[in-house]
Amino acid sequence: MSQENRFIYRVKYTKGEKVKYISHLDFLRSVNRSFKRGKIPVKYSNGFNPHVLLNIALPCPVGVSSVCELLDIELYEPMDTNEIKERLNNSLPVGIKALEVSKRGDGKDFFEISSALYEIEFKSQKEVDIEKFIAEPEFIIEKKSKRGMKEVNIKDFVHSIDITQATGSVYKINTVIDAGAKSNLKSELLLGAMEKYFDAAFYDIHTQRKEIYFD
Repeated sequence: MSQENRFIYRVKYTKGEKVKYISHLDFLRSVNRSFKRGKIPVKYSNGFNPHVLLNIALPCPVGVSSVCELLDIELYEPMDTNEIKERLNNSLPVGIKALEVSKRGDGKDFFEISSALYEIEFKSQKEVDIEKFIAEPEFIIEKKSKRGMKEVNIKDFVHSIDITQATGSVYKINTVIDAGAKSNLKSELLLGAMEKYFDAAFYDIHTQRKEIYFD
């Protein structure tokens, strides 16, 4: 079946504080159940173990909230986008909310995701001089790969980073880092590298994904 004859919709949704610690698998089950409860005509795969034709763009790490998550869902018949949004929001658990629903059309494929914007708020036991960290040409960390652990320069994964000191020991970082199938950096690795660099312990950490960017 051609793309024009398929009914694929893209949903932008939140992952709030109350659900940020559930696993990706449990999160996926919860979303699947919400489509069923909302009586949205989802399409299933063929075979002995049929599953809902749902694709999540960039699974949000456990412990991270988000206001920009994306998923594609295929239906077996067309449906008004506002109706999908309304039915979903009447069925989704607290903490997950559909913000926008659109017909997939010729939109970007998820494998074209290249980076993401994160906002990280934390407290530090000592003062953090971010300009000094930014000025470093490289900072080597151990990063897990398909072949095991390897040493990489974390700066190669960071597109931009800005930090402000709110009050006292409270800091806020806005950073764009690699995300997606081609190259990926977890925000916790960046924060861990900064802790090591400053020989400091960060605490009361709150991380939120603010935007997902495509190539």
